[in-house]
Amino acid sequence: MRILLLCVVALAQAGTKKITVEDSLAIHRVAGPKFSPDGNWILYTETEWDRKNDRQVSHIWVGRASGGAGPVKLTAGEKGETAPQWAPDGSRIAFLADRSTGDAKNGKQVWTIRPDGGEAEKLTSEETAITDFRWAPNGKRIAFVTADTRKDKTDREKRKKDKFDAILVDADYNYTHLWTIELDGKAKKRVTEGAFSVTAPRWSPDSKSIAYVQSSMGTQESTFFDLNADRNSDIYVVSVDGGAPKRLTSNPGPDTSPAWSPDGSEIAYLSAMDPRAWAEKIDVLVMPAAGGPARNLTKDFPDSAAAMKWSPDGKSVYWDAEEGVRRHIFRVPASGGKIVHITEGAMMYADFDISPDGARIASSVDNSMGPAEIWIVDVSGNGRTRFSRANPEFDEFAVAKSEAVHWKGPDNFDVEGWLTYPLDYQQGKKVPMILNIHGGPYGANTARFDARAQIFAAHGYAVLAPNPRGSTGYGSKFEQANVADWGGKDFGDLMAGVDAMIAKGVADPDKLLVMGGSYGGFMTFWTITQTNRFKAAIGHAGISDWYSFYGQSDIPGLMAYGFAGQPWNAAATYRKYSPITYVDKVKTPIMITHGEQDRRVAIQQAEEYYRGLKGNGVEAIFVRYPREGHGITEPNHQLDLVGRQLDWFEKHLN
Repeated sequence: MRILLLCVVALAQAGTKKITVEDSLAIHRVAGPKFSPDGNWILYTETEWDRKNDRQVSHIWVGRASGGAGPVKLTAGEKGETAPQWAPDGSRIAFLADRSTGDAKNGKQVWTIRPDGGEAEKLTSEETAITDFRWAPNGKRIAFVTADTRKDKTDREKRKKDKFDAILVDADYNYTHLWTIELDGKAKKRVTEGAFSVTAPRWSPDSKSIAYVQSSMGTQESTFFDLNADRNSDIYVVSVDGGAPKRLTSNPGPDTSPAWSPDGSEIAYLSAMDPRAWAEKIDVLVMPAAGGPARNLTKDFPDSAAAMKWSPDGKSVYWDAEEGVRRHIFRVPASGGKIVHITEGAMMYADFDISPDGARIASSVDNSMGPAEIWIVDVSGNGRTRFSRANPEFDEFAVAKSEAVHWKGPDNFDVEGWLTYPLDYQQGKKVPMILNIHGGPYGANTARFDARAQIFAAHGYAVLAPNPRGSTGYGSKFEQANVADWGGKDFGDLMAGVDAMIAKGVADPDKLLVMGGSYGGFMTFWTITQTNRFKAAIGHAGISDWYSFYGQSDIPGLMAYGFAGQPWNAAATYRKYSPITYVDKVKTPIMITHGEQDRRVAIQQAEEYYRGLKGNGVEAIFVRYPREGHGITEPNHQLDLVGRQLDWFEKHLN
């Protein structure tokens, strides 16, 4: 079996050369650009395929912001490096890496290295992994977050060895807390303590205080837990010299991502008001650093904000957000006012940073034509310059055409999707089409480079990636339009999209296929219980029984919100929209795939559906992937999965 992937670099001329799927896995993924304090350099990470160890690893790259010879690879540790940050004076770069050997299993620690290379130096040696860290603006200390070392660690290890290791669920939690360490001498100081967890530490500009996010969530050794038992989180500030932390927010929903204004007088943060509403809009708020009423800068912005940053002069706040199938960067005055749409086009801007002089933005940018690269954009949105060359070989490869498409769903509802045509598509020709349904349901298909869609396009398929009601990027009303109706009108939106592509003259009505993962897996399972129009289906990590899923998943709160109640008081709704309820109606051949270590959607959901199908004589195969969680991440498993998907669809079209 030979699989071909055709693609090109974003914004480049399409070539003609074909490469194998193995080469497609070798695509380097860039992320996290950061300007140096003087604005002359940019660092970022590139993730690459470690073929020998069958894994993806990230390394740090550095280059002149003005261009020139191009970025160079700074680190090359066996297990990779993540989360790089410049020292305030630009003399060092700190990062997280696990460079332990032998029996040592302390996980990622903070290391530092000179930006011109040399040997990295280890800064922290905690017994547990560092999950986040930040330089103090004066460069003298680093704040970091790590899980507590259990006081009964030795006793626990002995009980495990002796097999007296019963676990009491929802008890004996462990928490992550805030520490500081001095760069000179490595003296450590614990900053927080208690039955709560700390994330996102952020120093005040004068290096005297740290803002952070506090929640009641802890962890257990058990894999059975509710990630969202308490979705509330709040912003606190604590003096590094000691004293009680001060709580700044009391919103019942999640308050996250604190960011000090450059003068230290205010703190911007992201907030959603309702802890139960999974489709709640996330806004950018600003409050006095000493506490007090906050002002909402994005109350008139239709979608949720993310990745919020201050301008260096403190006069504006930037963020990025989905906008239909696109993702763009926006700006608003810090005092409130008109929102400026900075970037444009069918592009995906993410992981952005602002130069110290406030004139430039470095961002990862991609579109359907090729994998992401780092670009530098003027704050006005003009003057875009490509900075990285992570995938130069893609200039030689071909890529299939894709575009946004629109149609009307039930109730005359406006729906958008992303259509990828077969490679070398001829206008007016009807072709096999795959309906590829996204997960969530609060997610979206976008104009990003989609290697999987390109694989299918290279084999003659059109791929429709729709955004039915419930998808993000179209405003809160759209996102909440499927509450208590998962599989109802959103399913109608999907079928209307298929009909629209048939009417467009692209999709052959006799050669339709359907696939999806997670919520898209549920919708695939659901679709074939409601219609026999598809020749074959592929469902990954799908939900077949919402009633049992409530007790198996780590996010039962999602169902309580989506079905407007728990199983015991909304049982009819849970049963009504469970594919297992109608498994005897299925005629469509289906391949089910699932990771055996999936904690989000337990593999029992696949087992239940598979047995129901087999019991009713449906052609079905079930592929289990050892060690895998909710997604398939091991490269060799990805090779296996794509090959099986292509073979399954080809088999049922011929």
